[in-house]
Amino acid sequence: MRILHTADWHLGARLVERDRLPEHAAFLDWLIETLRTEKIDTLLLSGDVFDAANPPQDAVALYFDFLKRLADLRTVKAVITGGNHDSASHLNAPRELLKRFEVHVFGHAGENVVDLGEAVVAAVPFLRERDLRQAAVGEAMTDVQSQVRAAIRDHYTAQLCACRVLAGKRPIIAMGHLTVLGATTSDSERDIHIGNLGAVGADVFEGFGYTALGHLHKPQRVAGLENVRYSGSPVALSFSEASDQKSVVVLDTEGMKIETLPIPATRLLTRVSVSRATLAADLEKVAAASWAEVTVKLDAPEADLDRQIREAAGGRFEVLKVLADLPQSVATTWEHTGPALSELQPREVFRELLKEKQIEGEELRAVFDELLAMREER
Repeated sequence: MRILHTADWHLGARLVERDRLPEHAAFLDWLIETLRTEKIDTLLLSGDVFDAANPPQDAVALYFDFLKRLADLRTVKAVITGGNHDSASHLNAPRELLKRFEVHVFGHAGENVVDLGEAVVAAVPFLRERDLRQAAVGEAMTDVQSQVRAAIRDHYTAQLCACRVLAGKRPIIAMGHLTVLGATTSDSERDIHIGNLGAVGADVFEGFGYTALGHLHKPQRVAGLENVRYSGSPVALSFSEASDQKSVVVLDTEGMKIETLPIPATRLLTRVSVSRATLAADLEKVAAASWAEVTVKLDAPEADLDRQIREAAGGRFEVLKVLADLPQSVATTWEHTGPALSELQPREVFRELLKEKQIEGEELRAVFDELLAMREER
């Protein structure tokens, strides 16, 4: 069996209010062709199908159009799990219909075992805290952390046991949408858990032949293990991912051979640092037609810096963000406005509020995250 592992599509995502739908459409065109030419038997999509619990309708239409084209191939099964950005109920709504087309969807935690014939899959979605434990009054954060991590470990152990009952000598594959300790993050991930509350070690996946991970957007192996991988997101979702080579993972269960296939980029993101003294020459090096984040090294603040940079770009590329790099002595006294509200996630806004009000305490952040997760689920 040949399996293609992808994750973190984030359909409906925007970057500084720019629509990413054309890039996602191009990726899905490429993916359909790759499934055909690579003779893929099963597609694994490990969470964050959408960027929000209530995605825009054009993103939903793109998703169902892809599933229709997948069914038209008549050769590829699919297993899709929910991520922390997804609404489990929204994903699950058409699941019984999709089963008729060999598309298996798992938005909620449970016994999520799929028998694919040549392999068995533990299709574990993002595990929210309420899936793992009952909260109690007066708990210390260290106790909560240990309980969550132990519950995640127990969940995967139970899934492995359930898979072994079915699998016999066939390979067992795990899916997951979570942070694994030691992996590299980027600016665009949002974790419902506080910090690394839900982060686990790669040893949680011992016993599985391959683990198809989602949640972190940089393609990578985990803890040096070839068979525990993040596929990464198919498009760069923040400027911190500008230099990433986006890819999918292909697993051949005969010999458990693993390879990565690069995804062609249809939109170039550029992160560049320039000097105020050599601004024009530095900007000439920026790739044409790219979206750029420009950091300017300054000796003192300039009120119209944003306008100057956009005019200097001359339409050759589009400037989405302008940042000032000031000497520490100046930066500490300069009252800047910070990022725009549209660039912040709800959790970041709440943290800024706590900072402004000089309120300490991880417990408040934990409660907010739980409320946020409940709202997104509804």
